[in-house]
Amino acid sequence: MDTNQDIAIPRRKTRLLVAQLLHGVLRLAHGAYRELPFMQAVEVTVIVTAIFSAESEGKPFTALGLSEHLGIPRPTLFRRLSFLRSKGIVHRDAQGLRINPQLFMTPNRDKNILQLRKMIIDAGATLVQLGRE
Repeated sequence: MDTNQDIAIPRRKTRLLVAQLLHGVLRLAHGAYRELPFMQAVEVTVIVTAIFSAESEGKPFTALGLSEHLGIPRPTLFRRLSFLRSKGIVHRDAQGLRINPQLFMTPNRDKNILQLRKMIIDAGATLVQLGRE
């Protein structure tokens, strides 16, 4: 009887490393929103990172623009934005959605970003080694 272990998967070690990195990133993100179920925490994380990226590029999203960009139904997005506003993480101004800069000014957030940075650097170093095999 064949098992998945018997099947040769191309670039198995690379795929496994990427899967483990993604899993670690999502678990770290869930830790920031422990009161939410895992998948809602993932959605919230994607929303926050999209808002932060757009704002950093000087092109903040409107709620409608963010909904279209992420492919999240508007009712779902509005529920997630309501949660983020209630936590003081996101606010809206005349230009669009913004991240509260105080979010980044806590020791716990510093710890999380440094942990995330280490995960990415370690994975990158391993990927370099795998690329040489």
